[in-house]
Amino acid sequence: MHKSARAAALGGVYVERDVPAQMRDGTVLYADVYRPDASGDYPVLLLRGPYDKNVAQAVVYEHPAWYARHGYIVVIQDVRGRFASDGEFDPLRYEAEDGFDTVQWATQLPGANGKVGMYGFSYVGATQLLAAAEKPPHLVCLAPGFTGSECYDG
Repeated sequence: MHKSARAAALGGVYVERDVPAQMRDGTVLYADVYRPDASGDYPVLLLRGPYDKNVAQAVVYEHPAWYARHGYIVVIQDVRGRFASDGEFDPLRYEAEDGFDTVQWATQLPGANGKVGMYGFSYVGATQLLAAAEKPPHLVCLAPGFTGSECYDG
């Protein structure tokens, strides 16, 4: 089923597809979660975007499996109203709150060590800045690329 969490092996990396994360208003956003195929506690790398989590900005960055092989749990999430995620897409409107909620959710994933970093470019860079503005306590770093710093004016 499309919305169920499915798992598969990927070259030493365990991936769960369409993992649900419920936001504060009840909307469910879906993510693919890549993790090292070894026990332990790992930091989380989070990418939230409107461009299809299956692509994961791998044209510019390494595939999420690469980061998982190097000791990270990687979460690639479709933002509200895009691709697998529920809700209606309204550019930037929900990104601060949904970003905060997703960071908190990511810290509860099995094997997560409580530290979350975000990465990505363009709209995905904006999702980082807006989430950070909400000051989620477990967000420890950002790497926004090619994005604007003023989301409300021009």
